[in-house]
Amino acid sequence: MLILALDTTTRPGSAALWHRDRLVEVREGDPDRTHAERLPADLVALLTTHAHTLADVDIFAVVSGPGGFTGLRVGIATIQGLALVGHRPVFAASTLLLLALAAKDKGIEASAGQEGKGEDTRGQHDSSECFVGAWMHAARREVFTALYKPVDEVQAPELAGLGAEDIIAARVGLVTLDDAAVDAPEAVAARWHARHPSARLSVMGDAVSDFADPLRARFGNAVSLCSPPPLAGVLARLAAALPDVTVSPHAIVPTYVRRPDAELARDRALSRPRSDREWVGG
Repeated sequence: MLILALDTTTRPGSAALWHRDRLVEVREGDPDRTHAERLPADLVALLTTHAHTLADVDIFAVVSGPGGFTGLRVGIATIQGLALVGHRPVFAASTLLLLALAAKDKGIEASAGQEGKGEDTRGQHDSSECFVGAWMHAARREVFTALYKPVDEVQAPELAGLGAEDIIAARVGLVTLDDAAVDAPEAVAARWHARHPSARLSVMGDAVSDFADPLRARFGNAVSLCSPPPLAGVLARLAAALPDVTVSPHAIVPTYVRRPDAELARDRALSRPRSDREWVGG
């Protein structure tokens, strides 16, 4: 199975290629060029490097957001177009879920490393729950966030009634605690702490370096902050694990979290008193 994965939710973005049972390569994009300038050439170049063409791809995968509005739309449209032409299915997952999954995997690797060194990690966190969260730049001094609880297994009956994103999360051992949101970092940290005051957190995202203080102020040493890997690689691995969760290209639903500025401006204009609007004619 050949999977071509794309992330355009950040300025550089990334692309990844999965073949059979391994991640072949992950490439970060050039942040000095727009996604529209680089696509689909970046994807074709990645395939060509490994002696493949677009016709060889079995599953196309794309990060569905949130992220920069223009880049997100360009990425989704690119994958939709390629999948439609090739009559291939598409796998989509949100930026926030991928960050949480990467944070969860990093925590597992860290625990395995400690055990490999002969350190006894049992009982270290018995008195508190361990959660993973996403912490992503959203501009306007706000962050896109979500919080998840890692679990060993989710029984099939518990999946009934869940949306596609929550089903994907549950299938990889994550249960949503705090839905995708956009807010000031201080507000999110306060909300998380109010709901889970004794929790230990592993938080990942491109905003952890700029907006760490609110989390540290609330959780102290109980929060671990991690910079994210290129998300196309995380996406490709997830698509390979869940090939039965693909959809047709037209069924991809962008995860904006925040409404587009144009819609907000329109609503503000419509909410103004009738006398304050500009009218043409009588």
